[in-house]
Amino acid sequence: MFRSYFNSSLRNDCRIHESDRILAAVSGGIDSVFLLTMLHEIGQPVTAAVFDHGLRPEAAEECDFVEAYCAERGIRCIRGKGDVRTYAAEQGIGIEEAARELRYQFLFRTAADAGCAAAATAHHANDQAETVLMHILRGNGIDGLCGMQPYGFLEQYSQTIPLIRPLLGLTRAEIESYAAVTGMPFREDRSNSDPDYTRNRIRLDLIPKLAAEYNPKIVDSLCRLAKSAAADKEILDEECEKAIQYASYYQFETCNEWSRKTYQSYPAGLRQRMLRRLLSRMGADLAKVDYNKILIADQFYMTARYNQVIPFIDGYWLCCEGEKALILTNPDREQWKYPQSSQGWSLYCEWRTISKKDLPEWMEKARTHPEMAVLDAEQTAGTPVLRTITPGDRFEPYGMGGKSQKVSDFLINNKVPAQYRRGLVVAEDKEGIIWLPGLRVSNRCALSTNTRKIMVLKLKNKH
Repeated sequence: MFRSYFNSSLRNDCRIHESDRILAAVSGGIDSVFLLTMLHEIGQPVTAAVFDHGLRPEAAEECDFVEAYCAERGIRCIRGKGDVRTYAAEQGIGIEEAARELRYQFLFRTAADAGCAAAATAHHANDQAETVLMHILRGNGIDGLCGMQPYGFLEQYSQTIPLIRPLLGLTRAEIESYAAVTGMPFREDRSNSDPDYTRNRIRLDLIPKLAAEYNPKIVDSLCRLAKSAAADKEILDEECEKAIQYASYYQFETCNEWSRKTYQSYPAGLRQRMLRRLLSRMGADLAKVDYNKILIADQFYMTARYNQVIPFIDGYWLCCEGEKALILTNPDREQWKYPQSSQGWSLYCEWRTISKKDLPEWMEKARTHPEMAVLDAEQTAGTPVLRTITPGDRFEPYGMGGKSQKVSDFLINNKVPAQYRRGLVVAEDKEGIIWLPGLRVSNRCALSTNTRKIMVLKLKNKH
């Protein structure tokens, strides 16, 4: 019965061909040894991977056991080791999270080196129920209710090697029954009973109480909830992908970019799902992107001013550049603040006739939007052009009573870093500089109470 189920799960749910080599994560515990045994017994090409987290003195003996178990059956076993406590301190994360990160880093690195088609873990139905409950307690959305899937990618670790979980349809009791009947050896991990770990408390305390006092089939119910949520998520993901493409999405080496205006037209749920998808596509660990962080990102793209760049998580930054929204990896913040000629900017120019009633609104835009300049069109001299600053440039900064000043002195006085002064772009008409983007317009072209025709300038670029 177990072989038939396992083979069906592997072929259908996990999308594994009979000739695919699988890397099985084996700790020596009953679940992972069962996984390895099933793969071996059905003739699936398999390599074992065992990882010593360095948290318990008996961990080395458990790794020895796995190596011996594999040697008896002619299975290649690859052993790894990590210092979880040191890694947790360096990254500023908890022990559970650090252990998970190091384990998966090792697993996918080993899978790639060994030429494996997929990495497999021994998560079963009880693990699924625990996972769903953890997400409920944390207030996560529908993605959390989906729990774990039999096939998928952890893109922060690998975008080419999937993670499969062929045991999700089996309970812990069924696995224990197999071990009892066959005499399958395994090792008990005493950390599984440590109440300091949230998952252990859910497994040892919460689920038994729910089963005893509310629903004796709580594990089955939570697994059904996960399947139902996963079916809904599939539909939402399809709509999300359509929305991403409709928003003129582009992916570059160091950033993702899309139309901010289109993004703002979407309902909140679609916007937030879109952000999670884009972060995942860039390799971000979504386990670190909770609901509150997504809300912060969404609010930023809805309200941020031009050239605003804010840190998000682990080397990812959020940026608004005119009509574009971006997610960046480790940008040079000052370079985005002071537009450089090397960034490939172009100048967009628009003329409008306004009424006296409209003037206050445009004056406010001119004051609060450094990505654009709103000028008195009747005071300009022809269509402006964009160029790089040159030595000796002068202009009349607005707010200085019409006094002329060297551009270099203005940049120094406004604390523009030296490395960004030489490549700064400026807009000029036939009579001189009318705009230092992001900094100041010329007094000659500034709006006044008599302005009735305006010129709107914007910078645009393509990475």
